[in-house]
Amino acid sequence: MQLDNFEKLEEKIVQVVDLISHLKQENEEISSSYRKLTEEIHGFETVAKSRATEAELYKHELSSRERDFIKRKEEVKERLEKLLERLAPLEGSEEEGR
Repeated sequence: MQLDNFEKLEEKIVQVVDLISHLKQENEEISSSYRKLTEEIHGFETVAKSRATEAELYKHELSSRERDFIKRKEEVKERLEKLLERLAPLEGSEEEGR
């Protein structure tokens, strides 16, 4: 009878050892996956920060070009108005000559 109890105990110990071994393997796989995911997340965060920086640079460049465009537009408008002012007297004298 004692031998039966020892055999049962031995069987239980073997089962526990197998279970522990299986759990260790699963733990290693999970840890490896976690490390890989952490590295991927870090990579995505780095890319996201880089893209955000690029976006800010493009936004600044666009604003600068927009200001330049508005400034040039105003300069052209002023020059055109001055030219029209100069041409106005000529237009009046042309009508008188007819």
